[in-house]
Amino acid sequence: MKLKTLLKRATCIVAMTTTMVYAQVPAGQETIVIPSGNANAGLLETTINGDVDGSGDRINPNRIYELAEGFHIVFSAINVTNDTGTIKIVGATTGKKPVIIPVVNGGIAPGQNVINGNLELRNLHIQGRNDEGGLWGGHIFKVKGNDRSLVVEDCLLELANRCFHLQGVPQGLTMEFRNNYFRDLFTDSQQWAGNAINAKTVPIESLIFENNTVTGGGLSLLLQSQMIRYALINHNSFINTSTFWNLNPYFYEAYVTSNLFYNSNIIGEDINMRDSNPDQRTLGMIALDTIDIKIGTAGIPAYAMDGGQTAVIAPYNNIANYKIYYADNINFTEATMNDYNNGVYNTLQPNPISYLNWSGVNGPHPVAVPPTWMGQREIDLFADHAGIIEENNILNQDPLLATEAISAADAVQLGSYLRRMYSVPGEPVSDMSGYTFGDFDPTTIPGIGTEDGDGITKFADLIEDFSIGNAFKSNIDGLSVGALHWTTEIDSYDPVQGLADVIAAYNNSLSVDDIANNLFELKSYPNPSNNEAIIQFDMPTGSNLKISVYNILGAHITTLVDNESYSAGIHSVKWNTADVNSGLYFCKLEAGNSSQTLKMMVAH
Repeated sequence: MKLKTLLKRATCIVAMTTTMVYAQVPAGQETIVIPSGNANAGLLETTINGDVDGSGDRINPNRIYELAEGFHIVFSAINVTNDTGTIKIVGATTGKKPVIIPVVNGGIAPGQNVINGNLELRNLHIQGRNDEGGLWGGHIFKVKGNDRSLVVEDCLLELANRCFHLQGVPQGLTMEFRNNYFRDLFTDSQQWAGNAINAKTVPIESLIFENNTVTGGGLSLLLQSQMIRYALINHNSFINTSTFWNLNPYFYEAYVTSNLFYNSNIIGEDINMRDSNPDQRTLGMIALDTIDIKIGTAGIPAYAMDGGQTAVIAPYNNIANYKIYYADNINFTEATMNDYNNGVYNTLQPNPISYLNWSGVNGPHPVAVPPTWMGQREIDLFADHAGIIEENNILNQDPLLATEAISAADAVQLGSYLRRMYSVPGEPVSDMSGYTFGDFDPTTIPGIGTEDGDGITKFADLIEDFSIGNAFKSNIDGLSVGALHWTTEIDSYDPVQGLADVIAAYNNSLSVDDIANNLFELKSYPNPSNNEAIIQFDMPTGSNLKISVYNILGAHITTLVDNESYSAGIHSVKWNTADVNSGLYFCKLEAGNSSQTLKMMVAH
């Protein structure tokens, strides 16, 4: 049945709009299947909302709501309090991704879904606009409460202005996004919308964002004025994002690796953006800063501040403890944006201009385009601190995207939109219909190679193709840069091994010059070892030594030699590996101001 016909019939189900029922299932049943189709319109939200007892407490706090293949029409919001468990909504893994569609019924559109608890979404297609084109409640899902977890995997979220609101989680927020496509997030309202994540001003314990694609959005990851304790941002594609991919520079440990930034932050940066930063510094594609109380106490976890909340405390106040790794990313802006970048549309300056007045200074202000890879602050941080590393990034080289991102005609319209975002007087409303990759029609569902179908099983089924040239491979893992769901590489991708590869590359880069020089001819045998490894080195002159072993996460395992004197010549020490887990380890030899690091494998 065609979707438009299905929607028309769904809105005629009077019984569903007056005395909504939910699926009758036994208490304690941990997985229930919710059927799709016109006859079951409204069943998804009423089943989830209805799983409460007379006191309003959740009967099954960890129940899995499995959606059958097909269309799931919703008339109202999911709204639950679930302090002790996780709301899990998953799509059946046989067939195409189930599609969740908000529908205006009796003049009332579904509101924002609110989960006061943990949330997991897997293998779903969620329409971000209702059948009349209206946005779904501002954000599709809002998660709130302390110590919350959000997991989103293998999902297509289409046409959403803002996807996930996390500002209501003041402490203990963890997020994990893997293999998702945030498709056509464009909104005409403001450049800061179009978010996959909106979690600004709240501290984040961990953010894993891996193998995701974001297209046609504004500020992709709205993370601002907060400490992020740990982040892995690996193998993602950010394509046609008018504003920053990320606004937050306050990482304690972060690995931003093998990402494709293609037409990212097209709008550029004006003086107002610079002056709104705590230290009034320009933000490049890499935005880094030290964690300081100046970012606001709401954005710093309590354990990282002193009792009076006047200062950040150890270890977070010591930049020597930071682990930051920007490596093997691609940053490229298409030539179709040259007219905008060169200021062709104004007669005042050879660059775009802005009339925004946030800083109290009237325009026109010059706009810096295309955005720099990093500013002077970041250059200094990378130069002065061994634990902060930037390497192997490919800048200003066309990665040969398989699908054209912006045509010349669409670039003209996009330039007009960007100037309106900078309050340029008299700028007309632009035609952005060609900017998105889909048809931007919420009453049609993508299918295999079409915008009017009945769903997909994988993102490569869609009409666009964001694979890149075969020559653009990550040095870290040998795979294509960007999200891997546009290639068959995703079929064998192992996130555990992926993290191991990233950490190994980071640890290896800590002493890459020493390894290249091979000053001490450091080696071990057997490698891999089982119960014992012999570590051999050649001292060019006598010196005191320290030899330490670290695991793949950089944690100290053991010290084999602690400031002991060794004469010139060949020496060896033994490491008993019988009591450590199998895996990759790093042996570091330090002598005076010189050091060398060796990779060692343990296999039991």
